[in-house]
Amino acid sequence: MTSQAYPPEAAAVAEGPLVTVVMCVYNAGEYLRPSLLSIIDQTYKNLDILIVDDGSTDGCFDSIQDLLVDKRIRVIHQANSTKPVAINRALDQVRGEFYAIQDADDISYPTRIERQLRALLNKPHLAAVFCGNELIINGRFMAPAFAPKSEDDCQSEVRDFRMPALDPTGMFRMSLVGHMRFEPSLTVAETYDYILRIGEVYPMTVLGECLYAYRILPNSLTRRAPTWRKRFEIEAYRRACERRGVPFQQECEDENGSYGHRQSQNSLLDNNLAAHFMKSVLDWRRSNRRLSALRTGWQCACLHPADPHYYKALVYALISPSVVSRLRRYFLAAPLETTK
Repeated sequence: MTSQAYPPEAAAVAEGPLVTVVMCVYNAGEYLRPSLLSIIDQTYKNLDILIVDDGSTDGCFDSIQDLLVDKRIRVIHQANSTKPVAINRALDQVRGEFYAIQDADDISYPTRIERQLRALLNKPHLAAVFCGNELIINGRFMAPAFAPKSEDDCQSEVRDFRMPALDPTGMFRMSLVGHMRFEPSLTVAETYDYILRIGEVYPMTVLGECLYAYRILPNSLTRRAPTWRKRFEIEAYRRACERRGVPFQQECEDENGSYGHRQSQNSLLDNNLAAHFMKSVLDWRRSNRRLSALRTGWQCACLHPADPHYYKALVYALISPSVVSRLRRYFLAAPLETTK
């Protein structure tokens, strides 16, 4: 369920509809080149790779000059204007029947576009298809999450104000969502708002495969300013309540993404990273891979050895699944996705 499961030598697929891959870049540093290469090397080749440079100042584009000879790549340079503005500019110039998101420091596994496109072609009524992901922490790939979610599962998640999957794993059908844009005022949580709006109208699914690796950067702005981040998340939630005609109640989320419980300080700082490890452990247990579950739980505990919250994934790996289910029902567990 990790990157090794999808070798780059997999057979190429050249025919099929055009897919635009949107990359918004701001000071991606050394990570931009491997991220772009992961798209260039996709088994599905009919790609339009649209890169928006949102005013980068770190010279990251110097590292990809040789890659730009690929005629599938287009680059737009603009003054720094925030990610939602950058991605909206990209959406105005999408050429494909479908578009996928690629964060500029993450990795897409070689068959990601092929698998997601196949799912969208097989079910023309779907507006979006997501996939599972693992994490990259200090250069190590860990904690793959790969549970599938049906249309009903995703609808239930959206109804409960949750994203069905990590936002940059999405591929979208332009004929259904091409008119929609990201909210420019939401400097953070713009994709949370966008995916909720899509899910309120159209069906979506999550593939039961880990096809994406999400890089955790300890120095990112959202991790250094959790109060600032939370303000935008609350505003996106308020907007969703307004659209649905339900009362808006501003409460504090607990460590499992639910309301009414106290959240650990480390969890606030890393936007509940431990929740992803818990999901991964549960996926391993469902696949009868207990050793992998134990390893993932231990990796989570090592993030903050003095914080009991980060031992929950390890506890999930050790106790029986039925006990885990009772605990999660008690806490109304609904793990938040991590954000940079």
